[in-house]
Amino acid sequence: MELLMIVYWSMLLWVPLVYFVYSLNYKEEIMLTDYNIQQGIQKKLPIAYAIIIFGYFIFWIGMRKYVADTTTYIGMFNLISPDFSTAWSEINWEGKSPGFDIFNIIFKCFISQNYQWWLMTISIISGACVMVVLRKYSVDFFFSSFLFITLLTFTWMMNGMRQFICVAILFLCCDWIKDGKLVKFVIAVLILSTFHMTALLMIPVYFVARSKPWKGKIGLFIIGIILICIFAEPFFNGVDSALGNTAYSGQTAQFEMDNGVNPLRVLLYVIPPVVAYIKREELSEYYEKYPILPICINMSLITAAFYFLGMFTSGILIGRLPIYCELYDLILIPFLLHTCVSKESRRIVQPIIICVLLLYFYLTGPTYYNSDLTRALY
Repeated sequence: MELLMIVYWSMLLWVPLVYFVYSLNYKEEIMLTDYNIQQGIQKKLPIAYAIIIFGYFIFWIGMRKYVADTTTYIGMFNLISPDFSTAWSEINWEGKSPGFDIFNIIFKCFISQNYQWWLMTISIISGACVMVVLRKYSVDFFFSSFLFITLLTFTWMMNGMRQFICVAILFLCCDWIKDGKLVKFVIAVLILSTFHMTALLMIPVYFVARSKPWKGKIGLFIIGIILICIFAEPFFNGVDSALGNTAYSGQTAQFEMDNGVNPLRVLLYVIPPVVAYIKREELSEYYEKYPILPICINMSLITAAFYFLGMFTSGILIGRLPIYCELYDLILIPFLLHTCVSKESRRIVQPIIICVLLLYFYLTGPTYYNSDLTRALY
């Protein structure tokens, strides 16, 4: 295995290593996991372990250099004038990301002109948001973290980081969905849409997520969103000429060459909502104990619908949308494993799931990493 690939595999192996240390000190907590779920008791992982796990992820992601579209973003950051008045006057207020431009200008003019610190700061913000929510709601933080790597969710922090800032912050706002804080949620969406316009998708998704799972109107909402995406695709293709100076220049050619979402990814993300549907009667007993659960089920269904659509249309455009809902699978999958599979059967099922995830990671995972640290090792 090449040295650069060891970075990704070390992130993967870091989770079971930390879990091993945790299991030595918290055996009773691990043994009581199923009991706590049945009683509706949410036991949070000690914050130190959560930081150790995600801190390692964030470190390598923040230290990257010239990985995927990071190269483009570094070039954009370097072009920003260190003089605030000059940089402010150059903001394209009618562009795709004035909010992101403002963030970059403030960072470069008042915090640091070093793009590595800029990348690290964005990685910390995005990673911390995900970590906080998983620690709060996942019944198995370690397995959720393992899924975060093996399902390649972490790659969004390296390729698509502008969009993932919106994704992570809105994930942090999941309580506003759960508690019905529509106004607060919409304000957050509108602000984040100045970073990446796809954030606007979360306004209709809000209503889907708050519906009771498997009711008819959920299907209508999903059909509506899918129709919007289908009709929006030609529009996005048509504006390519207007994006010459943005991170999306040349997108039309990519759309034409795109073969859609990988069927393996579609298959993986179809499984959770299918299991949730089969076990819907059992899961309904937990809706009051864990009010985040019905939201996760609905989000998982939306994710599967988007990926299924992306398999036949554009993996670049449609395939960028599910990530807003995809993170909720990191909560749902461990919950399904603990509630829908008996403890005895889990000893067989979980290793099989882990092997499938490792195979998926091996077959579809990233193949390139670059940073000053890894170059120094050569």
